[in-house]
Amino acid sequence: MNNNNKTVILIPARIGSTRLPNKPLLKINGKEMILHVWENATNSIADDVIVATDSEDIHNLVQDHGGKSVITSQDHQSGTDRIYEAIQKYNISGKYKYFMNLQGDLPNVPIEVINLGIKKIQETTSDILTYSRIIDNPEDIHNPNIVKIAISELDNNEINAIYFSRSPIPNQADIYYEHIGIYIYKQHAIDKFITSKPTKLEKIEKLEQLRALENGLKINLILIDDIIISIDTMDDMRKLKKYLIYRSIK
Repeated sequence: MNNNNKTVILIPARIGSTRLPNKPLLKINGKEMILHVWENATNSIADDVIVATDSEDIHNLVQDHGGKSVITSQDHQSGTDRIYEAIQKYNISGKYKYFMNLQGDLPNVPIEVINLGIKKIQETTSDILTYSRIIDNPEDIHNPNIVKIAISELDNNEINAIYFSRSPIPNQADIYYEHIGIYIYKQHAIDKFITSKPTKLEKIEKLEQLRALENGLKINLILIDDIIISIDTMDDMRKLKKYLIYRSIK
């Protein structure tokens, strides 16, 4: 880590997932999922890393490994709501310019991908950055667990997110873009997001980023080629293990 006090990574980790209970504590290659995410974050160029969790077990695990962790409410409806509580509890709202929400269920996110976002948020005119990749598996296009993005390419080579959906959008597109659940907020953007009420489209799609769009915040995309697997089900765990085996023999 460096010491320019620009970026803090916050990792929301909820213990009570309905589809995969206790998932942050599931072991991958003998190590809990949350530790994989935390270690990648701490090895990035970010200035600080804090885990925000509703679980004493996760909290203690992170602290036992030398990390920062804070207990947050069990009632949060989104990861951003959870990390904002951590921001308030650590009293760092004015200390950092940029706030990365790195989901605690992305154990194979490369350090280089994290660093790319930290660098780009300092250059973009948008309020929020997030990540995307081109969907290369046709089955994923109709999978509601994989969020799709309608985009607009801007004159300054930035890619603007117009809408996010669990449905295939745009209809009959030649290329579909998958959303990867990492967000980087500028200070004003995370403040506006949190002080805004959940919106109608957010509730319909069950996608928190729609609250930002409905409140006029501009979200731009970082396109990457890396396969980053969000762990929501045991099928995702099996997919990750196959991917790790493939990487080890490639």
